[in-house]
Amino acid sequence: MADEESNNPEEYYMDEPPLDQGVEADDLVRQLQAELDEAIEARKRALADFKNYQRRATENEQRAAQMATARVVRSIMPVLDHFDLALSQKPVSEGGQMTLENLLQAVRIVRDEFNRALASQNVERIEPKVGDPFDPHRHQAVKHEKVEGAEPNTIHMVFQAGYALGDMVLRPSTVVVTA
Repeated sequence: MADEESNNPEEYYMDEPPLDQGVEADDLVRQLQAELDEAIEARKRALADFKNYQRRATENEQRAAQMATARVVRSIMPVLDHFDLALSQKPVSEGGQMTLENLLQAVRIVRDEFNRALASQNVERIEPKVGDPFDPHRHQAVKHEKVEGAEPNTIHMVFQAGYALGDMVLRPSTVVVTA
């Protein structure tokens, strides 16, 4: 039993010999005070390290958000360039006026460029077709209509395309659903 550790808490936790073994009380108080001071300093360092960690984490979050915004803005810059290019053109004329066909073509070019910018950010258009099943997670029904010959709960008309970023719907497509 001499090899077993003692269950006496005083023996287990004390690194110093007890007072009755010749250690002066003043020395023990000084040693304990030094240990206390060291523990207080270690606590202060740990708190300072934690505050620095929090500050760095906040800065990293802000930097990540700024970089994400910059990525989006960079992807739409070509769209703005196309707008500027279209607006700087002299009208292709039929009697000095831009034709409706040319105007529509310019608008389509800018829209296509904008869609490419969205696609570069992993944004997809939600464009259901007439007859597709209604999905309440991706479509917003603005009206239910009885339509002869159509299956119930299918898309009858699309008012507006929706957009999704991966699995997250940014805006559902707006549809009329058969009743």
